[in-house]
Amino acid sequence: MPTNKRVLVVDDNEEFCQNLSDILESRGYEASTAHDGFKAIELVKQKGFDLVLMDVKMPKMDGVETFKRVKNISPQTAVVMVSAFSVDNLIRDALREGAFSYLRKPIDFDRLFAIIESAVFKGALILVVDDDTDLCASLSDALSGKRYLVCLAYDGNTATQRVKEKDYDVILLDMKMPMLNGFETYLAVRDIRPNAVAVIVTGYRHEMSGLIKQALEHSAYACLDKPVDMDKLVSLLDRIREQKNKATK
Repeated sequence: MPTNKRVLVVDDNEEFCQNLSDILESRGYEASTAHDGFKAIELVKQKGFDLVLMDVKMPKMDGVETFKRVKNISPQTAVVMVSAFSVDNLIRDALREGAFSYLRKPIDFDRLFAIIESAVFKGALILVVDDDTDLCASLSDALSGKRYLVCLAYDGNTATQRVKEKDYDVILLDMKMPMLNGFETYLAVRDIRPNAVAVIVTGYRHEMSGLIKQALEHSAYACLDKPVDMDKLVSLLDRIREQKNKATK
C-alpha cells in the first residue's frame, strides 16, 4: 500500500471531495481538498503534491486554467482531469498542455488507482495515442486491469511531448489522426527515443497501407486491427516486455 504520497482533490462539489478524500486515505494516501481553483493553487504553493485530481468545470476558474497555473508552480506534479460532462475540447487542451490523464464521473475506482499508480510509481508504461477518446478510455481500462500503467495522448503533438517526459515501454499508435498522422508521429517519437517500441493500431488497414508499410520498414514492432483483440494485444505487450527485460540483463 502506498504511503506518504500526497494527493489534492479539487472539485466545487464538497461532498464529492470529501468522499474521494476518504477513499484515498483508506488506501494509504495523504489527501487534501480544495473547492475552487484559487484555493487549489494556494495549497500547491504551501504543501506541494504528488498528484492533483482536477475537476474540469468549476466556477471562478475552470479546471484547465487552474491546471496550467499549477503546472507553472509545480511542474513535477501529475494532474489528472476529472469531468462528468462532455467537454472533450477542454480535456484535449489540458492533455496537450501536459495533464497526465483524465477520468469521467462517476469515478471508476479501479481505473483511478491504476492512473495514480502510473503517475506516482514506476512500472511498465504504455502510451496510447489515438484521437478517439472512448477507445483511449477502453484501452486504458483494459490494460490497467492487466497491471500495465497507461498514459493517454489524443494527437501526435501531445504524444511527442509525453515521450520527452517519460521513456515508455510501448507506444500504441493510431495511424489515422489529425495534424500529425501515425507515421509522422512515429518518426517524431523516434527522434526523441530512438529505441521506442511502437505498435500500430488501425481501423483503416487498406486506406493507410502505405503509411503502415513505411512504419514497419522503420522498425515499428507490429500492426493490429481495430476493434482491438485484447487477448492478442496483451500477449504482444507481454512478449515485448519479456524481450526488453532479457536485453537489459
